Amino acid sequence: MFEYIFDGEAEFDDFSLEKLNKVEKDLGVKLPDSYIELMKLHNGGDLAYRILHSGRVPDGEVEIENIRGIDLEDGIIESIELVEEWELDKGFVIFSGDGNYWLAFDYRNDVGNEPAVVYIEEDAENKPKQVAKTFELFLKKLKEPEEVDFEDEDEDEDLYTKEEFEKNVSKGKSFIKIADGFYQFAREECDMEWYITLALKGIKLKKFERLAVSIGKSTLVKMDNVPSEKWPINLLLELSEVMINYKGYEDDFDYLVVKYGKKIRKKL
Repeated sequence: MFEYIFDGEAEFDDFSLEKLNKVEKDLGVKLPDSYIELMKLHNGGDLAYRILHSGRVPDGEVEIENIRGIDLEDGIIESIELVEEWELDKGFVIFSGDGNYWLAFDYRNDVGNEPAVVYIEEDAENKPKQVAKTFELFLKKLKEPEEVDFEDEDEDEDLYTKEEFEKNVSKGKSFIKIADGFYQFAREECDMEWYITLALKGIKLKKFERLAVSIGKSTLVKMDNVPSEKWPINLLLELSEVMINYKGYEDDFDYLVVKYGKKIRKKL
């Protein structure tokens, strides 16, 4: 089917009809068959095919990080809280988004289990815009990001040494440099204890609200790239605990930090 659109592990491993029925009951809708079948194969998670091209989104395209899976506490069930928090129409069921935008099933009219997919911008004055008549058509529109040709670029551009990365984290002056460093070393071979120690330092820089989200995502990538027997379990437990109990200055991103903290804990 469309399992190829995902990158990495599923958000939740234990899909069941019992959970589906409970989630649908709480949401008060019947979820699309195409969504349910996809969740049976890969129950939510980050996307590899994450670019949506549409004349109804800003600049003609939008990058979508993930699709929420089916679970009794997290995933698509979070739509209930998000709709209320962001004062959205109760006919929407959010399946993706982070506060800057939302993607939702539109149940405002009696559509059974074939709702349209709408894009909702951060600005509340912007009306929801339909980007696909069905979820299946939405999935068909998702594309991979265009690959960057590095042959004509400086191979060392924007790459940091360990010392430079440590200095950037210690000074805490540049969100971009710190986030890029975590992203870089998540993929490069390095001592994981060193990496998670820096993650614990970086997550305390709450003036960069999105940094905690970047650290969570990068840590999960690092865990995928390092054999579990080499994981610094105590440090990872400490990091997940900090993230699960995270309280930043902008509530918009707190739930994402908590979400990634729970994912780290689940892997341990």
